[in-house]
Amino acid sequence: MIKFLLLISIVIGVVVSQTGNYPPGGIYVGLSSNFLTNQGQTFTTYAQNELLSMSLPDQSGSSSSASYTFSSFKLGLTLDELFYNELSSDLYQIGWNTIEFELQWNYHICANAIFNPCEDGNIQVGTVSGATTAVASNLIILFNSTSSSIVATNTTMSFDQGAIQVNVHCSNAICVIPVGDIANDVAQNFITELTNGITKAINNQAPTIEALFTPIKLIPMTLPNGDSLWINLEGTLVEESNPVADLPTITAALNGGVILENTDGNYVYPSQLPSYIPSDSQLESFTTDYSITFTGFFIESLFDAVFASAIPMTINPDEVPAASPVHLNTSDDFFSGVAPGLSQYPNLGIQIDCYSPVTPLVSINSSVISLVNLELSADFIVLNGDNPFTAFSVLFTIDAGVSTDIVTDSPSTFSLNSTLTSMTPNATIISTNVGSVDPTGFVQLMQMVQGIIKIPSPSYSVPSKYSMSNTQLQLGNQVIQITFDLVDSLEQEKIHKKPINFN
Repeated sequence: MIKFLLLISIVIGVVVSQTGNYPPGGIYVGLSSNFLTNQGQTFTTYAQNELLSMSLPDQSGSSSSASYTFSSFKLGLTLDELFYNELSSDLYQIGWNTIEFELQWNYHICANAIFNPCEDGNIQVGTVSGATTAVASNLIILFNSTSSSIVATNTTMSFDQGAIQVNVHCSNAICVIPVGDIANDVAQNFITELTNGITKAINNQAPTIEALFTPIKLIPMTLPNGDSLWINLEGTLVEESNPVADLPTITAALNGGVILENTDGNYVYPSQLPSYIPSDSQLESFTTDYSITFTGFFIESLFDAVFASAIPMTINPDEVPAASPVHLNTSDDFFSGVAPGLSQYPNLGIQIDCYSPVTPLVSINSSVISLVNLELSADFIVLNGDNPFTAFSVLFTIDAGVSTDIVTDSPSTFSLNSTLTSMTPNATIISTNVGSVDPTGFVQLMQMVQGIIKIPSPSYSVPSKYSMSNTQLQLGNQVIQITFDLVDSLEQEKIHKKPINFN
């Protein structure tokens, strides 16, 4: 019985400590339009700097008609108007509507002809002011059951005819060698290097992007038998229903069920599926940078996982602490009171076998998280030497209410301070082999321990390289929502765009 009550307190504690076209799910992680715009500027700066730092070594070569040396490469580059588009459930596109660049280098070229004439000068390849140019990368975004991945597969540049020009400036008195053809080849090779560089820059940032959408993978709590609890990350990204900004709010709509990983490495998935879909306004109307929204399915599947780990469960007499008011002995005052027929088996141990749990239904309103119809069956077995027997069987049913507040433990971690505000237990005697059994005694025992149940408060960290502020928790219509602002360390460094400058 004591272990059973401890199990209930652990389950309730984990529950409240974790706190377009949306699919039903257990967790919805939202990034606001304002946050994405600010982060887009930071990412644009990062991508520009990565491209500007590309190594452009001197080049030499020859053909049947000429030999050449290109040297002193200089690059100017600006990316502007970041955008993203949802192409399908797992395919996105990210890029910039405007890309301006200018690449210049010196040349020395000699024709393979009589007298071997040579020329010197410089070449400029760049975008024409006012012309339409853009660059975009395809992103494959996969949310699997225990992992997520974001991969940029290829980047392409699109532009109007004549948007990119090649200008050759010869510094000799007589210039007759056709340099333009070789310069065009170099320009095309540079565009390939440029798009490959953008693909690389996006993939370098992919782990940071993934962390924003999957802040919780492993629940920061290990069960007593060593089993672990994971979050089912299967899902998809959804853009907000009626975007008004260039970069709309994006939500990762995740299955959010709790997966049990046994110590042998096997996984046990929830027995139920999510069915509730929060309203668009619940998922999109937050004004902070970041939002984590939980539905009742997450809590229900958590009970499912804990029961799968712990039940069937056996409680032996020697597992009850000495200070406990009730001991598993037929002569204990509690058992003598509820089952007088046990008196014919004095001073024998009682073993409790728990089985057949029923996961509670979870309901959430603005003030409380309600757990309804938690059921657990138990056999009370008298350890009568070589002839143990089931004295009686009890069905326990519990309704409970939990209130919770958010606590900021540090600039990068938060936890939930939760309290069991109510518990309505019920006990029904299913069968008995020792005469009458009073179920009210079990009800009174559970009521007695209600006040001493302490709900643990595991701490959670925000994605790396961020700190948080303006942290809030709100209970709404069937949802628990945690919102906060994120401060990026890159923003604090005040990195600005690097302009085109050849002086």
